[in-house]
Amino acid sequence: MKDLRSFALTLALAAAAAADDVAIPMADGNVLRGERVEDAAVAGKGVRVRTGGVTVFVPWSEMAAGAREALEKGLSPEVPHTAPPVAPAAGDVPPLPAAPAPEPHPEASGEAPPLPDCCDPRF
Repeated sequence: MKDLRSFALTLALAAAAAADDVAIPMADGNVLRGERVEDAAVAGKGVRVRTGGVTVFVPWSEMAAGAREALEKGLSPEVPHTAPPVAPAAGDVPPLPAAPAPEPHPEASGEAPPLPDCCDPRF
């Protein structure tokens, strides 16, 4: 029975429901989205959510903190954003500071660099 439950939760977490009536943040960081199914028999223990063609029971203990209070009030809990932040517009970004001028290469002056002590031509 444990395998069926984990399979159902995997389906529910992976597939987005068409209704998207409720989004439940889970304690492990995932977000379960779907249509809430009212069931008075399990109201004290958790909620039922229909998502991806599967109805899943989600106990209060597996939800993130604060989700239970919002669901009991009939609201949708706050869900963390999963999309990356939007890039600023071209006018909103300050210009980068100018890079310092590179030092001239010693050979650019026409003089040979000094030889190391091991390559002294007198020996």
